Amino acid sequence: MKTPPRPKSTKLSETCAPPPETIRDKKRNKRYSRQNLLGEGGFARVYQVQDERGTLLAVKTISKTALQSKKNRTKLYAEIKLHKALSHPNIVGFEECFEDDENVYMLMELCKSGNMMDLLRARKRYTAPETRFFLVQLIGACQYMHEHSVIHRDLKLGNLFLDETMNVKVGDFGLAALIEREGERKKTICGTPNYIAPEVLFDTSNGHSFEVDIWSIGVIMYTLLVGKPPFQTKDVKEIYKRIKDNVYEFPVDDPIPVEAEDLISCILTPDPNDRPALHEILDHPFFSGTTPSSIPATARISKPDFSGITSAMSNQNMRRLRQQVELDISRPIAAKNGEEKTESVSVAEQEREFNKAVQPSSPISALLSSARQPLIVANSLPSQPLLRQATTAALAEKDRKQKLEIQASNKKFMANLEREKEEQAQDRDKEREKEHEQVADQKLRIVSEMVNDEKHKGKGRAVMDENNQAGATSAPSDNASKPKTKSNCFLEMHTNLHNAFTARRDGKRFEIPSQYLHQDDKASKVFIVSWLDYCNKYGMGYALTDGTVGVYFNDSTSMVLAPNKQSVDYIASRGKTGTALRRNFNTDREVPQDLDNKMKLLRHFEDYMLERLYGARSYTYVDEEKKKGMTFVQRYYRMKNLIVFKLSNESVQFNFYDHTKMILSRGGCVVTYIDRDYALSRWSLDEILGLESEGNTRDKKKMDGIIVKLKYCKDVFATGR
Repeated sequence: MKTPPRPKSTKLSETCAPPPETIRDKKRNKRYSRQNLLGEGGFARVYQVQDERGTLLAVKTISKTALQSKKNRTKLYAEIKLHKALSHPNIVGFEECFEDDENVYMLMELCKSGNMMDLLRARKRYTAPETRFFLVQLIGACQYMHEHSVIHRDLKLGNLFLDETMNVKVGDFGLAALIEREGERKKTICGTPNYIAPEVLFDTSNGHSFEVDIWSIGVIMYTLLVGKPPFQTKDVKEIYKRIKDNVYEFPVDDPIPVEAEDLISCILTPDPNDRPALHEILDHPFFSGTTPSSIPATARISKPDFSGITSAMSNQNMRRLRQQVELDISRPIAAKNGEEKTESVSVAEQEREFNKAVQPSSPISALLSSARQPLIVANSLPSQPLLRQATTAALAEKDRKQKLEIQASNKKFMANLEREKEEQAQDRDKEREKEHEQVADQKLRIVSEMVNDEKHKGKGRAVMDENNQAGATSAPSDNASKPKTKSNCFLEMHTNLHNAFTARRDGKRFEIPSQYLHQDDKASKVFIVSWLDYCNKYGMGYALTDGTVGVYFNDSTSMVLAPNKQSVDYIASRGKTGTALRRNFNTDREVPQDLDNKMKLLRHFEDYMLERLYGARSYTYVDEEKKKGMTFVQRYYRMKNLIVFKLSNESVQFNFYDHTKMILSRGGCVVTYIDRDYALSRWSLDEILGLESEGNTRDKKKMDGIIVKLKYCKDVFATGR
């Protein structure tokens, strides 16, 4: 016997009769003519209505039969209270709330262009300029809400409405919550499956806060550009599993911009503490692209053309858009309809009214009367404009005075303690420095002997060129005659740097070993000028000074496009031998099918970096003759203060997080430094350590900083990385 199918759940709104054709607000003596149904949810229905003056509005109707529980009453109260308090160009305007015998009505601004889900259904995907425009407006609304301690908790395309001039309006505050004290976390599991943040589902012990809205912005951005939500499947449980495991993919056949993929990946981070803040999202390179001044009405049915917008026009449009959405100002909550914010009703009284109004036995009129009142802002908490707990306000001043006294006492005690610690640490550091130098000398001698033994045994990791005959040596451009292991290259640099700093300490001049004096200096001129980190999905993209563009993929293979863009090198490991196999192809006809996707990704990285990040520098050029054996990244390492790149031309590049770079070549005997303004300086190792810090204080400080970074590079090699 077959099990009968489960009955489909019925929306609460479907069990209620529609409102009358003429809706009356008896208290204000106004009438509204009901027109077409705009939409419905589990709790309410929304209709278009027209007032006696002919103005079109939207009205949300909630049947009183749905308001018999305290839970639903609390939800309605919160929605009215919070929505009514918010006034922003990109939030649906709240007009009034009232009741009749059957229903409660919330009168709101009508958004004549529907919602963004309607547009997605008609268009399938949004363009990047449209997405950029709408996201700025959404972020402006979110910043306003968050500044006023409100989390929306249900941001999705269906709740983002479009007015007559195609501007975003955030609506439906049915799940919104107020953060009433600093650090408060909400524990309720709520939201829409495709858009819900992982901490809402899987971390109820710690709860959630404003970061859930940021997660939803990432989902919305993906959905606009790709055409469907990132975690979407038919099964809700599977959606939640994908959210938990952070499993989603970007389309390869019809890709979105690389900078968009990067931003989405940054936002859709499972740990809410690692997500970017709203202002950091807007600082991302994605928002440097084409930005229209407005979205045409024709965008409802067809893809708009923004090809005529120049870079200068985009910058101007972005500045104007930021002003329009009030991103660069902080505004208190505005009184509406002539209301003045007074504290004639205390916060405590307001709280008592709320607790009384949401009781099932209380009349709906009492709930609406309480919800209509402006939120009371405690004067002692100006930085949190929507906080309204009387106990918090009363205790805050007392706590503040006590904390100031404790802090003053602690500060004095800690200052004395730190002074004593500093003096003791200085004495210890002097003793340890001598010990470390002795140990370093001893370790260096031992490791040098070990490496020399390895050299005699003939071990080393070569780069083999498949296009040459079997048994050929490494590709001609990358020191083919002398393949080196990673430890060999690093050890040589550490040896030379260590000896140079030791000579400097002893007041002697460092003599560069003879084997480095006559080496080709070309390697010092080829280094990474721009890079793009996309390791969470594909790999690390980079562009070199000679016009080469490459990608170090997550599977440890590399693909490098020649400066003339007509040929490509593919480098992969050859199993247990540790030998890297290099293959060269013509980009027009020879790239194998199994490398097609990697080739597409390489092209995307190339387009983005050469257009956005490369820049015309005195040290960049295009080596048209280079068609094979291009320099590539063999390995990179992330450290606390920098990222280190090991290049196949035996150079090592240090990119510091203060946007300066240091490149060591010829065994560390040539030092190239690029400052924050992209100015290049190059010295031999004996020159840079023999320089006296002359000139003004600024130059001396800069030179001292370069020497400190060089010493830091030496210490990096010493770690054995």
